[in-house]
Amino acid sequence: MLPALGRLRLSRTGEFYPLSDSEVNRFAEEERQDPITLEDFQTDDGDTWRTFRVRSETPGADGEYTHFYYSAAALWRHYNSATHVVDPLTRQPIWYEDWVALHDAYAPSDSMRLWVYSLPTRDPGTVKAQPPPPMQRFRAPPPANQQPIRRMPMSPTPIWVHRQPNLPQLSDEDRERERLHAVRNRARERFGRMLQLDDSSFLDALRDAMDDTERAGEAIQEFLDRLAAGETDPNGLRTLQARSELYGRREMAERMQRQVDEARARWQGRARRQTP
Repeated sequence: MLPALGRLRLSRTGEFYPLSDSEVNRFAEEERQDPITLEDFQTDDGDTWRTFRVRSETPGADGEYTHFYYSAAALWRHYNSATHVVDPLTRQPIWYEDWVALHDAYAPSDSMRLWVYSLPTRDPGTVKAQPPPPMQRFRAPPPANQQPIRRMPMSPTPIWVHRQPNLPQLSDEDRERERLHAVRNRARERFGRMLQLDDSSFLDALRDAMDDTERAGEAIQEFLDRLAAGETDPNGLRTLQARSELYGRREMAERMQRQVDEARARWQGRARRQTP
């Protein structure tokens, strides 16, 4: 039997954020425009314009998060990609919940992009929907003395995306997946907080947080590689997830190293200016 839906707590998936008249006026005074289309922000009419806001990865020194604002339709066009793309402003990965919200609004009947499953979750309680294994695309030819088996033509089953309830009865695999990602998210948050403090005394701690993030990523990679090793299909879901994680880890490591190098240069330059 299905559980009582009234008792399920649904994850908040995304930030469609209708701007008030005062916010639209303030954005106009500040000459703020959508960073993708360069259009002026408008009040939402539900048809030609909807505003979407994206929360920053880590809070500032005051504990508050920064929000970045976009035309929702333009942001979806940016992220409706077969390959991994990042935020046009911050160069950070989109939150999994935000991608799902945009998908639900603009392309609910389209299948889920495989790279989306490696995205970080904004809410620690979010459960990621997992698609069925993809169809076998290539088949070995039959032996010479055997007639080929005729099959009806088939098309891939679409992967329907829906708002995921935070169900406690997760499988051991899902619990381990969520635990490993939570460890990495905490390390990334610690890294971001120290960058926000902008203090040279935190340089060693900043490097340690970067190393912790990489070690957590290695643990995730080992976990995904073990799952992929059980697949016979070279294009199977778990194999693709492991490849996507490898790509994402490299991009994350390069971005964090650039941030460390920039912070070091900034702090060293500040120290030289302060030296009499």
